Amino acid sequence: MRSYGGGIYGIDAHYESEGMAAIYLLVSEGRAAIIETAHNASLPHLLAALKALGVKRENIDYICVTHVHLDHAGGAGSYMREFPQAKLVVHPRGARHMVSPAKLVEGVKAVYGEAETERIYGEIIPVAEERVIAPEDGRELKFGEMTLVCYDAPGHAKHHMIFFEKSTRSLFAGDAFGISYRWMKGADGRWAFPTASPVQFDPAAMTATTEKIVALAPEQIFITHFGELTNVRKNAALLTEGVKKYVEITEAASGDKAKIKAGLAELYRETAEKEGTSLPAATVEESLRVDLELNAQGLSCWYSNSRKK
Repeated sequence: MRSYGGGIYGIDAHYESEGMAAIYLLVSEGRAAIIETAHNASLPHLLAALKALGVKRENIDYICVTHVHLDHAGGAGSYMREFPQAKLVVHPRGARHMVSPAKLVEGVKAVYGEAETERIYGEIIPVAEERVIAPEDGRELKFGEMTLVCYDAPGHAKHHMIFFEKSTRSLFAGDAFGISYRWMKGADGRWAFPTASPVQFDPAAMTATTEKIVALAPEQIFITHFGELTNVRKNAALLTEGVKKYVEITEAASGDKAKIKAGLAELYRETAEKEGTSLPAATVEESLRVDLELNAQGLSCWYSNSRKK
């Protein structure tokens, strides 16, 4: 567990490995909210953090998921069972998938395969409909002296929300402000790249969401993959340019996944060299294996869907 100050704590979900997915715990006046749940196996790590901080389970008011992709919401049912007083906060487009997750799970199996989906996520537990809050854009959730404002944030997915905590000016972005692992360090801080994983990537919406985030003027942004970003304007510019390059790479490849993947690898390699970043493995392909595959899949899907319109 890491304390970021102001009652904000980050817990490593140990999703596949350390430093891949974060859960955020916000504590104020003895009340608390959780943002993201990762997968079922993350729950013991969250419970250990609560015990260390002396936060009672019955004092968890909200469990918020930025969107219903299972690396963010896969543990929601387990968490809700553990915290019987809490409400689950999820985008209106995603709420039905938390109540009846069968279709969502089938979609994940289509990407990962049945065996891998079972290995990573286990059983996805439904959440009772009466315990779900599907907030409209701008709705405020209060606990202790903190206030979370819920905002619609499409681009990565149509069912994506971000949460802005007013007292600390902290924004919890899920996948709406890119991916930046701890090793992605440059001369002036961490750098990020957009995430275009299947199947609802929308470049125009993602750019608009980036602009919306900058307009909120957060002092720090917490992303799920992984941790805190403080150089907000630099990364907003990188993400905006990155989306443009994603489109250029995809169109040049005519949607061919293998060609897209090669183009993305070259883009990430160039960015790492420009930032003076040391890769954790010998190549970009090894260092960002999963992200390259998912982003190439998502961009290929976007290309195919955009040609059908």
